[in-house]
Amino acid sequence: MATGKGIEIAEDGVATVGMTEARALLTTLIRDVRYGGQVGAFTERGARQAYLVTPDFYEQALADRRALEELQGDAKPKRRVVRRPKPKSD
Repeated sequence: MATGKGIEIAEDGVATVGMTEARALLTTLIRDVRYGGQVGAFTERGARQAYLVTPDFYEQALADRRALEELQGDAKPKRRVVRRPKPKSD
C-alpha cells in the first residue's frame, strides 16, 4: 500500500500511489502500467479508489464480461446507480 513514499508495489503486484502524490507521479505510473505490464491503483487512506490498466486489458475485460453475460442468457448489461451520501458539513 502507498504510505507517502511514492509508487509502491503491493503484495498482489499492483503498483499503488496515494491520491495526494498521484499528480507528481502520474507519468511514471502510466509508464509502469503501459510498458511494465503492471496494474496501477490510486489509494486514499490506504484503500484503493481507482485502477489504471492498459487499453488492451480494459477491452479484454469488456469482451469477457459480454461473453459471460451471453452465457448467462443476459446480453444486455444491467447497470445500477450507486449514490453515495453527501458529506455532512457542520
